Amino acid sequence: MATEIEIAQHFVEKAVLEHNAGRFTVQDAAMAKWWTTELQKRVVDSCVQLHGGYGYMLEYPVAKAFLDSRIQTIYGGTTEVMKEIIGRSLGV
Repeated sequence: MATEIEIAQHFVEKAVLEHNAGRFTVQDAAMAKWWTTELQKRVVDSCVQLHGGYGYMLEYPVAKAFLDSRIQTIYGGTTEVMKEIIGRSLGV
């Protein structure tokens, strides 16, 4: 998880730099949203598994993170829409 989070952080930092330079495309945004939101779901799911029953008790931050992470792949464009945008940009 730590490795994937580190890679995603560098990807997001590059996206911010590209955006600030005016070179950030819709396809870049779709890639960033798709990758980071799906990663968030995987990491939080692993954390819930690690915490066991506490992962479902709303008194614990991991349960709140689990609830909050699920919507990320939906609003602002679903993962499937992001993949469609990326696919169309490939020109194949």
